[in-house]
Amino acid sequence: EDHKVEWIAYPFVAGGSITELDGKPKSSGKTTLLTHLAAAVIGGHSFMGNPTLRSSVVYLSEQPPSTFIVALERAGLLGCEDLHILFWKDAARLTWDATVKLAAEQCTRRGARLLIVDTLGQFTGLDGDAENNAGDALAAMRPLQAAAATGLGIIASRHERKSGGEVGDSGRGSSAFAGAVDTIFLLRRMEGRQKGTLRQLRAISRLDIPNAFVIELTESGYVNRGSESAVAEMEAQEAILNAAPSGAGNAETLKEILAETGISRSTGQRAMEELIKSERLEVVGSGK
Repeated sequence: EDHKVEWIAYPFVAGGSITELDGKPKSSGKTTLLTHLAAAVIGGHSFMGNPTLRSSVVYLSEQPPSTFIVALERAGLLGCEDLHILFWKDAARLTWDATVKLAAEQCTRRGARLLIVDTLGQFTGLDGDAENNAGDALAAMRPLQAAAATGLGIIASRHERKSGGEVGDSGRGSSAFAGAVDTIFLLRRMEGRQKGTLRQLRAISRLDIPNAFVIELTESGYVNRGSESAVAEMEAQEAILNAAPSGAGNAETLKEILAETGISRSTGQRAMEELIKSERLEVVGSGK
């Protein structure tokens, strides 16, 4: 039952469960999201408006220290004593089973409830035919399933396949990876003229969580901006205000403003009505 779920950070990870985070390499922002999530859990701070379970974090990173330090700095984690990092270069001589065992032991020793694997493909060592083989994929997931069975919350990131696809089908390699986890998030940039700080998150889960929402990375951290339609209207309002002339003598029609901004008529109409209602925009003449 969902009411018995112990959330470490809703809706991203719960104790005793495995979450998969898919996204394009180097562009979707998987590591940025994961490090900010880790910072919230370590500090016991809310994350995107939801409470977290305060805990140390064990983080397996495929990046070398020289580049990972940038992500740590952005998340405010430099020098954090409650973040325990295992770099792939230091785990390369170990088998995947041994790596997960070491990470789980570290979680127990440090009192960590959250284990992050970034990325799964790099640490399992599966590539080519092995990554596409269901048997190999299931075998790779068993150590994580055993670790989750002890109560750990686990998030493992995976690269999105070049051809993309819907959430649950977009991860590179066998679909058996997706079948072995409890929740899958697909992280993508917004389409169209949206701000570069916005990301779209879509999810499927055995747990009761939202299946689609938009997040934005701000100077104070991530913010949940709500549905895609809500974000589109918010962006439309900003664009209309920037395009609208000042002074009644320079007034333009809705059609003219939409032509300048490239906003669809339906979205523009809703945004315009809200701007007029909140008295940020004035209607003159016949109101057309």
